[in-house]
Amino acid sequence: MTLRPATLADREPIVAWCNTLWNGQPDYIGDVWEYWLPQGHLYVGEMAGWQVPVVVLRLRVLSPTQAWFGGLRIHPELQGQGLGRELIDYSIAWAKSWSAATLGYMTEQSNQRMHSMAEKLNFANVGFIEWYELNDLPAAQAEVLPDPRLVDLSQAANLQEQAGRYVYQWTVRNLDQAELERCAERQELYVLADGSGWMICEHDGFIAQIEGDLAAQTRLLAHARTLPECENLLTPVWRGSRQAQLITQLNWRNTNEAYSLFELSLT
Repeated sequence: MTLRPATLADREPIVAWCNTLWNGQPDYIGDVWEYWLPQGHLYVGEMAGWQVPVVVLRLRVLSPTQAWFGGLRIHPELQGQGLGRELIDYSIAWAKSWSAATLGYMTEQSNQRMHSMAEKLNFANVGFIEWYELNDLPAAQAEVLPDPRLVDLSQAANLQEQAGRYVYQWTVRNLDQAELERCAERQELYVLADGSGWMICEHDGFIAQIEGDLAAQTRLLAHARTLPECENLLTPVWRGSRQAQLITQLNWRNTNEAYSLFELSLT
């Protein structure tokens, strides 16, 4: 198999076989192909005797020390032949080439093949998350500020419980002061003026991180629902976490989607 950078022309043949992978359910990869392309590090694999690309792999630089792979797809007629291992080995070599300290990925909890691969390659399971949605909380503006200087990450109970990790754009990465400032620059940071809580809300209503007690979170979420494109909120909840105990009191609903998070130390 030979990997090469993906092109726009690859979308149609890739989507055709990807849509056969999930029991007839359309693969989201067709919706994001044109979004992923200009970001770079999107690859397809070719094999002799095949007229279409047979694998997909997306690599991401999350920070100067964190690498991520995702979007891994293998043609259904070629699964179980070692191509998955080959793609992950390629990802590890790529991450090491620019001195990344870790390489991570996320997979459905039901994907036993990727769980087994993680064990064979010494990836650590760093947690499980479940997706929750909220769309019936009355919208109400709160007095919020976008200033990262008002946030003390060392006092962020939910963040500290997960060793400084948070879920952003379908990846798991470290939330340090530099990352917090990047969120503020993207206008995704909202800090209650009284200092009782804060959140990172992506522009599509994804609540990547939220801190504060029940009252503070309620105010933040009500404010989020006043934002454009944020009528429906979605958030990841780490299983067994402090936030998991609050989630039902906030009337979030479980979407029944669960994912395992894996990370490989490269140092």
